Amino acid sequence: MRAVLIGVGSIGGPLAVLMHEKGVDLDVVAHGEEKAKLIREEGFKVTGTLGEHVERLNAHASIDELSGTYDVCFIATKYQQMPELAREITLHLNENSLVVSLQNGIVTDLLAKEVGENRTVACMIGIGATLLAPNHVQVTAGNEFIIGMPYRENTPEVYEVAKLMSACCPTAVEDDIIARLYSKVIFNSCINSLAGITGKTVGSILDTKEARRIILAIIREGMAVADKMQLDVPKFNMLPKFGTIAKNNNSISNAFFSNFLRIGFKVASKNVKPSTLQSLEKGHRTEIDIMNGYISAKGKELGIPTPVNDSLTKMIKDIENGNLKIDQNNVKRVLE
Repeated sequence: MRAVLIGVGSIGGPLAVLMHEKGVDLDVVAHGEEKAKLIREEGFKVTGTLGEHVERLNAHASIDELSGTYDVCFIATKYQQMPELAREITLHLNENSLVVSLQNGIVTDLLAKEVGENRTVACMIGIGATLLAPNHVQVTAGNEFIIGMPYRENTPEVYEVAKLMSACCPTAVEDDIIARLYSKVIFNSCINSLAGITGKTVGSILDTKEARRIILAIIREGMAVADKMQLDVPKFNMLPKFGTIAKNNNSISNAFFSNFLRIGFKVASKNVKPSTLQSLEKGHRTEIDIMNGYISAKGKELGIPTPVNDSLTKMIKDIENGNLKIDQNNVKRVLE
C-alpha cells in the first residue's frame, strides 16, 4: 500500500519512523519547510519504550507538494486541524483509499464529512509520547493501536492498514470501534484534565484523595452518558471496567476503586505528561473539547448531568485564556 502521513509529531512521528524502517512506501507531510527539511536531512528520532530509531523520511512541507494517489492516509494532527487537511488530501485519494484518524477522541463525524463514511477509519491510540524536539519523540507508555470503520463493516483493506501500523505497535481491528474510543475518552478525561489544572504528572496527581474522588466522578458521569448512548464500553488496559465502577457507588467500593485506580494509573502512565499539559505549557490550545468537553456536550444533548466534567472543561479553557493559573489547589476548586 502507498501511504501518506500528515502530522509528524508525538504520535505520527513514531508511526512514520517505524513503518518506514519496515519498508512501507511512505510520504509524510510536516509542518512547514523548515521541519520537513530537518526530517529529510537529519531524520526523525524515536526513543523510549519502543527502543531507539532514526529514519530520514520523504518529508514535504504541505499537501500541495504531494503527487499521485495514496491507498491510505494517516492524519496525526490536533483535531482542530484535521477537517481542513482531510479536505485537501481528497485530491490524492482513489475510490478505495482509507483515511485513518489519529486523534485522541471521537472525531469520526468530522472526518467522514470531508472524505466520506466509506473511507473513514478510527483509531484508539494506545501509546503516550512527548515531543522533545521538532524531530525527536520519546515514547513513554503503551504499545498498541486498535482500528475500525465506524460506519460500515471492516473491509479487507482495513486489515492491510493494521499490518502497516503493526510495524510500530501491535494493531488490532475491532468492529465496535466507537465503544473502544469512548473507553479512551474516559481515560484521557481523567489524566489530561487533572494534569492540565495542576501541572503534575499522572503518577504524582493520584496521591491525593481529592484527585481520586474527581477521577471516580469523571468515570461515573462518563458512563451515565455512555449508557444513554447505548455503548458497551470495554475495559481500558488493566483498569477495572468503567461500567463496574459506575454501578458500585458506596463507601467500600469507593475506597477499593480509589486505591485500585491510583495503582493502575501509576503503572500505566506514571511519568507521563499528558498532551493537555504539554499544550498549556507551550501556550497552545488543548483538545479538551474531545475529552471532558465531549462528555459534557453529550451530557447536555442527552439530558445527563456532568458537573465535574463541566467544571474541568471550563477550568482548562480558563487556563488557555489566561484567566486561571495552573495550580495544585485547582483540584479542591473542582469539588467546591
